[in-house]
Amino acid sequence: MAELGTLRAGPLPPLLARYVFSWETMHTIIGGQSAIDLSHLRLSQSGEEEASRFLARYGYDLHNPLQFQDVERIRTEALGFIRGVLLPGLPVEMPADFDTMPILTVLRLAAADPDIAVAKDGFTAEVWTGWACGLLRVMHTVAHAVNYFQNNYYHEIREHILSRFVAQVHTREDGSQYLHAQSFDVPIVRFEVKETKPLRSVVVKLLQKQENVAYDLFDHIGVRIIVGNPVDALFAVRALREEHTIMYPNIKPTRSRNTLVDLDAYDAHVRKCLQRYQRGEIDELATVSEIHSFDHKPESDDQIDWNPYSSDKYQSIQFTSRQMIRFPNPLFTRMRDAQAIAHKHLTGDPLDEMLAALTTQGVDPEIQFFFPYEVQIMDIASFQAATEGRASYGEYKARQIASVRRRVLPRVLKLLGVADEPRTDREGSMAAGGAAKPIALRRQFASTGLLPNATVEDLRALLANDTK
Repeated sequence: MAELGTLRAGPLPPLLARYVFSWETMHTIIGGQSAIDLSHLRLSQSGEEEASRFLARYGYDLHNPLQFQDVERIRTEALGFIRGVLLPGLPVEMPADFDTMPILTVLRLAAADPDIAVAKDGFTAEVWTGWACGLLRVMHTVAHAVNYFQNNYYHEIREHILSRFVAQVHTREDGSQYLHAQSFDVPIVRFEVKETKPLRSVVVKLLQKQENVAYDLFDHIGVRIIVGNPVDALFAVRALREEHTIMYPNIKPTRSRNTLVDLDAYDAHVRKCLQRYQRGEIDELATVSEIHSFDHKPESDDQIDWNPYSSDKYQSIQFTSRQMIRFPNPLFTRMRDAQAIAHKHLTGDPLDEMLAALTTQGVDPEIQFFFPYEVQIMDIASFQAATEGRASYGEYKARQIASVRRRVLPRVLKLLGVADEPRTDREGSMAAGGAAKPIALRRQFASTGLLPNATVEDLRALLANDTK
């Protein structure tokens, strides 16, 4: 042992080495940092055995053929996302080695295992580690993007939720539409249903979130209601509540946003108008007209952090509700059908053995769960602003993808000196000057991200096609 006061060379003894923490991983566990933002993968030891143990505890045992296939499917999706979404427009290509590289090698490379992370093919060891980390970040997100209920019961869920809105949206003979409630009707300009979100769109959205898991997505299913003015937007909310199309006890409070109507100012405006009516200064129709002239937007910027990629020109009322979904359990139904067939063709011991194998014990006859969906309500002026100019969906997506690219591939972009497009502010203007390049829209109304429906009949047809 070296004497006190002399410099001690070499590694710390085990007793002292245990006090040196991996603070990055500690912060992901108890400090609120996302694992996506780790500089590289942290493994307790180097070597393939540790990488295999890590992956198995994550949820994928490579000795299980089905789980091995799941990993390869996720890798394929992740590679397609990086090459098809993040890299277009950049002067760099992801090495083809990652297409066939064993997943344990990818893990060890991302952990900067010295036996694996070496310079080759013109890339430094750090760049290879950067690519491996980027791939794992996307693979992790894809793995969480697969929602069991959405994959297996999406059409049933969608029909249950949208059927309530279908019942409340009425169409007159002239083709105009209105939202019906027991005490009043609200004229609407458009009624739209959100299209099914592709997996890549889900991954983009999750990669912007701190928690980075699919249960944070609340807009797999959504509707948008366009009305003539902000006051009608409030009546639309009221109509949905009165008809119990939405259930206010099931609203998720942290997902409610209102950038369309200043509620306090509206309340004061209505009181003033009613006082004028009571004093005999204006008649009933003039009072209604004056109330509907209100157009004061909230001045608070408390909602800016909710979606930093959305333009401040995007003004709406939006909230997330949850609906109880119930439908017969198809497994229970098939088991009962199989029992009936067994009774028809078997007797004695063979029948008893078959019925024992086909027992429905522990199989619920009905599937039930709450599922979230999003409602957006806008006036026509806000809708036009959202589909044209700086608040367009194309520029919104461009800002999202630029942010995701910087989060997934920070080391690669830095080490290769790849210039990402300049950052954009909330209005879509370039922080460093110039204009953001919008994404080309694939079809009419694509800027809304929604599927327009001219009539309720069209919506019913949409639902019918979804169930085929």
